[in-house]
Amino acid sequence: MNVRPGRSGWMWGGRDIDAEVAVVGAGPAGSALAAMLGRAGVRTVLLDRARFPRDKPCGEGLLPAGVSVLEEIGVPLHPFPTLGGVSYRVPLAGSANGDFVNGTTGRGVRRLAFDHLLAGHAQSTPNVEAWFGCDAGGLELRSRDVVLRTNAGDIGCRFVIGADGLRSRVAGWMGWARAPRSRRFGLVGHLAAPRHGVDRVVVTLGPAAEVYSAPTGPDELLVAVLSSKRGLRDRDEPAREAYARHVRSAHPELSVPGDVTVHGAGPFWVRPTRVAAGPVFLLGDAAGFLDPLTGDGMSDALVAARKLASLISSEEPDPALHYRRWERGQWRRRLFVNRLALTLTGSSGFARRALRGLQRRPSTLNRLLEINDGTRGISSLSLRDWTALVGV
Repeated sequence: MNVRPGRSGWMWGGRDIDAEVAVVGAGPAGSALAAMLGRAGVRTVLLDRARFPRDKPCGEGLLPAGVSVLEEIGVPLHPFPTLGGVSYRVPLAGSANGDFVNGTTGRGVRRLAFDHLLAGHAQSTPNVEAWFGCDAGGLELRSRDVVLRTNAGDIGCRFVIGADGLRSRVAGWMGWARAPRSRRFGLVGHLAAPRHGVDRVVVTLGPAAEVYSAPTGPDELLVAVLSSKRGLRDRDEPAREAYARHVRSAHPELSVPGDVTVHGAGPFWVRPTRVAAGPVFLLGDAAGFLDPLTGDGMSDALVAARKLASLISSEEPDPALHYRRWERGQWRRRLFVNRLALTLTGSSGFARRALRGLQRRPSTLNRLLEINDGTRGISSLSLRDWTALVGV
């Protein structure tokens, strides 16, 4: 997929411009936002320096809230495996199973196919012009518009959206970027698992690392290993051998071939100093990324894309202010769930007690999955839920 830019501008404010919105980054958040804006009649340029299909290390779990957003804009998700919930396991202590409730399901989405699908969906949406293989190089803020510099020419627009990932260049151009705060990393690969029958995310909490797996096809599983650098690899141990060691410990039923492709990711926990000001917004991982363990990243990004599309297309007088306020609440919820999950993984004794409590009260884990998905608030946790989490 490779579309070169056209120069058919249109009028805004009495003069020619190239777009109302320019979206930098055509991953799930950027492509979904472009499609939503186009459907609302907002002239949008979507650009990415990659050409699709292209792969990206990711947990590849899409929670029900993200599924709902994509169904609203007509993205066909039937090619991707259905997820019914999340299971947490502690070796020699058993597992606790949480289910998505009210008939909702998630999806296991292989990014190689998923990103290609969403980019193509955006490209085919009216009012969207897609520039793939196009690299953005900077932006210039003017009194009434923004100029986005690219290797295919300048784009004059009302708004620029940085949906360009964990190391967002848009955040850097605006002076909003900050260094990662976490020392956690990941090793990610895909393993053949013929007729595996897995219909949920499985997180195994080991003594040194967490092993996260999700179905991405009827005969394939994504398996990711998450830990600190010290927990992830022994000194001088090749990444592929470290990955195989952790995976075999958590999933002895899986075969890890010697030539398996393993991608590294991290460090995690990145948060810019701000997510919006004036005509510039950050979306998805560019607006902040915590840790893959909770699997909420793509779904939260899609929900944020829906919110931002609504603010821009409704001609809200100060969309940046409203987006910042809304996003702050979302970030607090995500931070709570992430810190809780990392606390459990950081103490094997605590994890075992919590696992026993959740086994006795599975509704607590179901509720936590709803909070993680954004369909419930933190205040919905009852005293009985909290006692279950501490293993009482």
